[in-house]
Amino acid sequence: MSIRLRLLLVSSVLLVLPLLAAQFVGRMESFLRANQEQSIRATSRAIASALSDRQALFPAAKEIDAEDEERRRIVALFGSADPDAVASLGPAYVPSQEVERFLDIMGRRSSRVWVVDTRSRVRGLSGNLKESAQTAKSYGSLASKPFYSLLRPIISVVVSTPQVPAGDETTPVRAQIDRALIGVVSTYWRGTRDSNVAILSAAQPIFIGDDIVGAVIVEETTGSIQILKESALEDLLAVTLAVVAGALAILLVFATRLTRRIHVLHREADHAIDEQGRIRGTITPSDARDEIGDLSRSMSAVLGRLKDYNAYLEAMAGRLSHELRTPVAVVRSSLDNLKAEPLPASARVYLERAGEGVDRLSRLIARLSEATRLERLLESAERERFDLGKVVAGCVEGYRATYPARAFEVSVPEQPLPIDGVPDAIAQLLDKLVENALDFAPEGTSIRVGLVKREPSGARLSVENDGPTIPDAMLGLLFDSMVTLREGEHLGLGLYIVRLVAEFHGGRVRAMNLPGGKGVRFEVEVQ
Repeated sequence: MSIRLRLLLVSSVLLVLPLLAAQFVGRMESFLRANQEQSIRATSRAIASALSDRQALFPAAKEIDAEDEERRRIVALFGSADPDAVASLGPAYVPSQEVERFLDIMGRRSSRVWVVDTRSRVRGLSGNLKESAQTAKSYGSLASKPFYSLLRPIISVVVSTPQVPAGDETTPVRAQIDRALIGVVSTYWRGTRDSNVAILSAAQPIFIGDDIVGAVIVEETTGSIQILKESALEDLLAVTLAVVAGALAILLVFATRLTRRIHVLHREADHAIDEQGRIRGTITPSDARDEIGDLSRSMSAVLGRLKDYNAYLEAMAGRLSHELRTPVAVVRSSLDNLKAEPLPASARVYLERAGEGVDRLSRLIARLSEATRLERLLESAERERFDLGKVVAGCVEGYRATYPARAFEVSVPEQPLPIDGVPDAIAQLLDKLVENALDFAPEGTSIRVGLVKREPSGARLSVENDGPTIPDAMLGLLFDSMVTLREGEHLGLGLYIVRLVAEFHGGRVRAMNLPGGKGVRFEVEVQ
């Protein structure tokens, strides 16, 4: 999993904030509903107490003229703040001008107040519940905006509105009135046509002395609470989502910059070392004062020290051959002088052995300096255009003359295969590969040399021999300096020279075992 994806997953924890905010708004709604219930209960108690001091508003039952009663209902119908409620009452609405005037003073704009006498007649009605509906409608124009309309489904899932039983919006609950008329104080929740809005009613008995002469019912809707909740929640979600989106964008930019720096460091480190483990490039130290900057500077310093150490190791063979050549020459001249002196036969045996040892040491020194000489040759050599097929065919003819007891098979294209390079270096490369094949190929087997054209340019030179295979762990190490599978005077520089020549010609070299463990194949690709 990439660093960018991990940072995005970690930043997704911020999405918990809207949920916590929604829970807070839900608790706030419950708190506001509880306060509204206490407030409406106190309002109904205050109105009932005020009416209890006005005994004249509740005269003893008497006959009421039917025409006068109808005239008063019609007048109240047109003058009422809530015509729908008045119309739904029918004959049960017997308004009292004094009671309604008192309710207009005591009532609130967003509340509806009923006064009912003991005969269940409505003596006064003030206010209506449509004020909250109008406010909610005006808020609906804001909620109808595209952004808020997108948030509404989320809000409905995150915060659910408390469910209450459905009821009639135009008249109070009959059972609540009956309980108030027998002295029971109560509050009641009922639903409306809008599932998000409920009506809260509080009933309070009216006492004159010890007698109950009526009841007060105060009603309010939760429209204002619902508006406050939705407005706060929508604004909160909008701000929170904007903050989360901003945080995600910042983290994405940071993660992109972080991964880009890591990719650059990885690419430089990967290209700094070639397939043979030689240090060919550098790591640019970063100026950033952070952990990645410290890492790049440390890796650059380590790579520089390794490059110096590898250069020291690669030059060691040349320095050793140079330093050993003089003392070996002194020993050889001393041995030559001893040979000219009259010595016993037993002493001459030791003299011959010393001479053989010096000869072997001279050959080792020559091999040590061979790679150094080749590197210097390649550094100063001028490239030329030559036919690679002609060089390979000429070398193989030379091998047949040099090793008449061994068989050589050669396959080169009939058409010329021109490349740019140093022909002598290519010949030395092929010499080393053939010498290696001759050392491992059993007697009576052939050495197979092949050359094919590569597309779109270049060529592939191969040398195969039967015999033992190479351990898999050594296939990638054979072309390093001082690495060999042979014993004796071999220093492991032959295949290292092959690699140097191949790299000089823009190619590479590799070793592989033949199928079935029959032998080994070396391939050199040049441009």
